[in-house]
Amino acid sequence: MKQLFSIIDDVEKFLTKYPVLRDDDRRLIVNLWTKRMGGSDIVDHLEPNEVMKRIASSEMPSPESITRCRRKLQEKCPNLRGEIWYKRHQRAENIRKGINTL
Repeated sequence: MKQLFSIIDDVEKFLTKYPVLRDDDRRLIVNLWTKRMGGSDIVDHLEPNEVMKRIASSEMPSPESITRCRRKLQEKCPNLRGEIWYKRHQRAENIRKGINTL
């Protein structure tokens, strides 16, 4: 449970500090993993197979956990939502209205 709260805290910090990550899960995941491995200075000096071993181990949170935390944070905190979130929800509303008129 402690690790989950740590992921939530890290995701929230990244979404707050780097708004571009609000709409880009891949970059969010890479940034979080880089932080967990000790920062870009450390990662730059690791062998590629060492990076892959760390990602594959339970040492790194799964992409699913990271994106799930992002979705829950954006659901609860409108200030952490990206532009795509609003566009997607507007399209969903238009589709709902279209379905209801059938």
